[in-house]
Amino acid sequence: MGEERSVRVLSKGALKREDVKDLIRLATDADGERLRRIMLDELRHLSVLGITDEDRVVGFVAFDVDRDPAVIEYIAVAPDHQGHGHGKTLVHATRSAARDGAVYAETDDDAVDFYRRLGFAVVPRDPDPRWPDRQRYACLLGSASG
Repeated sequence: MGEERSVRVLSKGALKREDVKDLIRLATDADGERLRRIMLDELRHLSVLGITDEDRVVGFVAFDVDRDPAVIEYIAVAPDHQGHGHGKTLVHATRSAARDGAVYAETDDDAVDFYRRLGFAVVPRDPDPRWPDRQRYACLLGSASG
């Protein structure tokens, strides 16, 4: 594993790769038609960044930079690369791309502590129809200036 955590924009072609598809599946629990719709429809309207290790994309974040704060829609790091700071690097890259450095995300119990460790303010929120049986949380990391 390389120590370099270079973040780059993932091209539309890269979004069709199997390693990226695996990360999207990890981020969404989606398969079949829903996974196809995310890959072909949703991601083309979002900014998508990735971290690679040699030729493999090992982490990605998809976010809406046109909203204020920027909204992380999907983020995932391959299981064999978790715990190495890749998620933090992706959140910081999102924050750098945001208009005022503010970033918003929604998550569930599986990832809420990740956001807390990065300094996000976390509050419970209403269930999401995509995951009706999971507690959801709103996570906000304020602007870099204040």
